[in-house]
Amino acid sequence: MEQFLSLPPDGSQHGPAIDNLIVLVHWLMVILFVGWGFFYVYTLIRFRKKNNPKASYTGVKNHFSSYLEVGVLVVEVILLVGFSIPLWSKRVDDFPPEKDATRIHIVAEQFAWNVHYPGPDGRFGRRDIKLIDSENPLGLDRSDPDAKDDITTINQLNLPVNKPVIIDLTTKDVIHSFSLPFYRVKHDAIPGMMIPLWFTPVKTTAEIREEMRHSFSIAQAMKKVGNVTLPQTAKVAVRKGADMPDEMLMEDVKNAAGEAVLSKGEHLNADNMTKLAEAGRTEVSARPLANLDKYVSMEEHKSSSGEMMIGKNETLSEDAVTKLVDAGMKEVMARLGSNIDPYVVMENYTDKSGGPIAAKGDALTEEMITKCSEAGISEIVLAPATPTEIACAQLCGLGHYRMRGYLTVQTPDEFKAWYDQQEAAVNPPPAEQTPAAADSTAIQGSPH
Repeated sequence: MEQFLSLPPDGSQHGPAIDNLIVLVHWLMVILFVGWGFFYVYTLIRFRKKNNPKASYTGVKNHFSSYLEVGVLVVEVILLVGFSIPLWSKRVDDFPPEKDATRIHIVAEQFAWNVHYPGPDGRFGRRDIKLIDSENPLGLDRSDPDAKDDITTINQLNLPVNKPVIIDLTTKDVIHSFSLPFYRVKHDAIPGMMIPLWFTPVKTTAEIREEMRHSFSIAQAMKKVGNVTLPQTAKVAVRKGADMPDEMLMEDVKNAAGEAVLSKGEHLNADNMTKLAEAGRTEVSARPLANLDKYVSMEEHKSSSGEMMIGKNETLSEDAVTKLVDAGMKEVMARLGSNIDPYVVMENYTDKSGGPIAAKGDALTEEMITKCSEAGISEIVLAPATPTEIACAQLCGLGHYRMRGYLTVQTPDEFKAWYDQQEAAVNPPPAEQTPAAADSTAIQGSPH
């Protein structure tokens, strides 16, 4: 059932209990769906008009359906009282001791997650709404002794594995829904309330990434190679107020006084067409927008002067298309891009001579795909670069899709190294004195 439901890998201590409850509820729903479906079909056949031409006002006299309803009720009570309430009670009441946990404050806002660590002293510094600005979204008062060593990040949450985490959750504006799908954590952040939640991660991000390994077909990607037609330049009539936003200007335009009116590459929308008409132009050179940025070039092309117009494996951007069209080209050899930038390779790959193409952990690039194809590699193994993310499961505005953060669960040593690095950035160690400066200090401090 878990595979059928496509549940993501579970990396938390309490995750199996939640997954089991989800599975039990779905099995109940399946049984109800099938059972009531058969019962519905049975009643249609059993009480059809042919067998019962006259309506019966007494109805069914046995209590079979009542027994079924009571049975369903008993199962639901068992699920609620035996599984759901104990599980929820443990999540909201059975918090670990603070001295044994990593304590963090998270403050949501449109559209970011602000993360606040207490620093080595273990005490959170004072926050003041008057101090909030773009550089200090939490309004942290660094003049407070407890705040001097505090660490803050935006959209980046780092945690040590196998250690309980207590998160105090709130928000600066609207309701947000803090969700860590791979760690079975989801809780609403409510303005004016600091809501605690806790969990224990038992798998690192690297371990979850290993579980999400999957094959990517290089051969399939290279089957999409072919000639792509480029839009050509043509004369376009200028009419004041005409709106042609899908046409791109292919020349610089000046007025009679030699002043610049529009530059090459601007769109022929209504405002720009009016400017051209007022400058006395009746026609201009333009081309349709290419919209070919989903393609990558399979060859490099240079102009007659040797200038690189587009390199191999580069995207067919509008700027690159303009250069190619100016050079008189009508089509280029290209393929659809892979569109899998946030993925990394999970094995080492070499070319036919043994030279490295990619090492495990390298980000997948279009160049890497091409090199693998040229090396005769038909398939590679990938995984998401950052599978464990922070998602907002609340429709909190038009920028909701941007409210994505990254959770990195690390080994204790990795987390300590990261924490020390963040601490050093907040409180850099004093610069070491040069020998000359040390001697000068000693002389100044010596008695005369």
